[in-house]
Amino acid sequence: QLHHVVRYKNIFELRAIKRKVELEWGTEDTEYLQKVHTHVEGALNELKPDIIVYNAGTDILDGDPLGGLAISPQGIVKRDEVVFKAARSRGIPILMVTSGGYQKRTARIIADSILNLHNLGLIDKELATNCPPC
Repeated sequence: QLHHVVRYKNIFELRAIKRKVELEWGTEDTEYLQKVHTHVEGALNELKPDIIVYNAGTDILDGDPLGGLAISPQGIVKRDEVVFKAARSRGIPILMVTSGGYQKRTARIIADSILNLHNLGLIDKELATNCPPC
């Protein structure tokens, strides 16, 4: 039964994915962040979602045994900033979940990103509790 659920999920995902963004093994910040910016903006211009569920994985971090990319801690912080700015500029509520990341320093990077988002005014208690479309 689980096999069928996974198979159906994959079929749905293939139909839903409209943007295929390929990255070479070892891709670094500059190329990665350019593609994040381009495709987040493009997707949000095409879709106009009511809410964004943002899976903010950190397995892209340089040295991660599974991710295959070479993104710096600052690159991860900037990636989250790009996504939140795009959502906020359109008034779209955003839910960020963390995932992936298999290094001890991952927790500090996530904390730094959240502090950055707060310092930029992209997240705060008032935004979280008084979101008009929520």
